[in-house]
Amino acid sequence: MSVLTFSFPVVFHTPVLVGEVLSFLPDITDGWVVDATAGGGGHTREILRTGRKVLAIDQDVEAVNELKRQFGTELEKQQLKIAHGNFAHLLSIIKTNKVQSVAAVLFDLGLSTFQIKRSGRGFSFQSDEALDMRMNTEAAETAKDLLNRASQEELTGIFIRFGEERLAAQIAEKIVHARRQKALETTEELVQLVNGVYEEARVHSLMSPATKTFQALRISVNNELNALRNALPQAFDLLEPNGRLLVISFHSLEDRIVKQYFQSQVASGKARLVTKKPVVAGEAEVRSNRSSRSAKLRVLEKYEFQSSQVGS
Repeated sequence: MSVLTFSFPVVFHTPVLVGEVLSFLPDITDGWVVDATAGGGGHTREILRTGRKVLAIDQDVEAVNELKRQFGTELEKQQLKIAHGNFAHLLSIIKTNKVQSVAAVLFDLGLSTFQIKRSGRGFSFQSDEALDMRMNTEAAETAKDLLNRASQEELTGIFIRFGEERLAAQIAEKIVHARRQKALETTEELVQLVNGVYEEARVHSLMSPATKTFQALRISVNNELNALRNALPQAFDLLEPNGRLLVISFHSLEDRIVKQYFQSQVASGKARLVTKKPVVAGEAEVRSNRSSRSAKLRVLEKYEFQSSQVGS
């Protein structure tokens, strides 16, 4: 396959495991690669460099607008299509964009640098922002809404299920008590509250005490795990024979869903594991890109005798 050269603008997002992703792409030259979580366009950019065609999807309209700005030339050449949507509706997005052959589908389940540093939506606890956390700004409920609406029992369940937070009950109790005085509105307010719970419990954490609480809220607000469960079967069905499904996860909840789905496809005789164990970043990448520390890449290949659902 020929390698093309582009003059791309400065990237505001460094993709993780990009070399590994490129090495695992199948040699199906006439098929599209679907970047189901295009974000800042890091993986899309590198896949385009190989000469492949890409359908880049993101549920964040601001990310979609940035992608269109970055990749105007590739859009004009019809080497790239960009779609706004949630990957939970992958089949519908593929049909709407008239993609006829899918060689690979990539999911990079991490937050983009744009969302963390520039969106102003409270994804990070390292700056004081509004408690929004919506990846899709057209969605109804924000993290603020959830925190100030949900019962103590509901909040405890969210922090346990989606954050595996050991102080879930105490944090939920403190939130309910605090909001009786004043609605929680900012990330700094939530960080201070969680820090206080850890101090009272005399529990030491190697990471920021608020990490798991923020993860749990983000997952809940965006319904992330259900979206992933819905998307994986659609992605597999769309693949051409010998096509590949590549998923980069960043925490155990995501990775468990991916691992179990991959194993089910292998057990049913429809696919083989390309990666027996998840691929992780090397020392050099971890040093240069800290977000790669927890990244795990799994790859599944569809058997040749399995058909594609594109166009059906």
